[in-house]
Amino acid sequence: MNKLGMLVAVMLALAGQTPAAPVRHLVYAFATYPTAKSNGDSGDYYDGTLSIDVLGPAPDGGELVRATDWWYYTLRSRQTRQCEIYPDGSVVWDEVPPYPSDAQRVLLPLLAADFFTPGVSGVASWRQKFALSFAKGLYVTSASMQLSATPQGSQLNVDSHAVFQQLDRRQRKVVERGQIVYDRTLGMPVVVHDVRGPVPTASIYSQTSVDLQLVDDAP
Repeated sequence: MNKLGMLVAVMLALAGQTPAAPVRHLVYAFATYPTAKSNGDSGDYYDGTLSIDVLGPAPDGGELVRATDWWYYTLRSRQTRQCEIYPDGSVVWDEVPPYPSDAQRVLLPLLAADFFTPGVSGVASWRQKFALSFAKGLYVTSASMQLSATPQGSQLNVDSHAVFQQLDRRQRKVVERGQIVYDRTLGMPVVVHDVRGPVPTASIYSQTSVDLQLVDDAP
């Protein structure tokens, strides 16, 4: 073990802490348009991978999650943030900045325990309300998302339409439209396509499009 590794181990021992071992490890390939770049000769467009380590339940009923972005084309390609995801889809990032990426903000609410429960139970259309909280509640965005599900084998094809409203003095509003493929066997979204843009601006140049695809799922 090198000196840095020994120092980290000693500090953790003194603090009575050890790094949490994940109970589930997910990896999604992601692309954020219009910045996505071609991934070699395959013709696919990806910016990198988003790794999700599910760390286990929190005392207040949420799930602790560690998310890591790996960007293919940047010098500082690895960014890790820990957050808590609540069953309704609300996500709390206390230790920011740096703020989570677009891919994290799109995906993490969809990993909530009860987000797709109505669709799995046979409900064709439902509304999901949740909130995104940053910096110990200093900045909060409310979300109201309408979802419509169509079963296809073990999967649900889900269309989403949402409004995101910042609750601080800026009062910025963003509208979203998306398509999600949710695997009922895995209990996870496996494909996500999400397009968001501010209102009243309707220009396509103000929109952000995020694509995600599950490429690894390890218990």
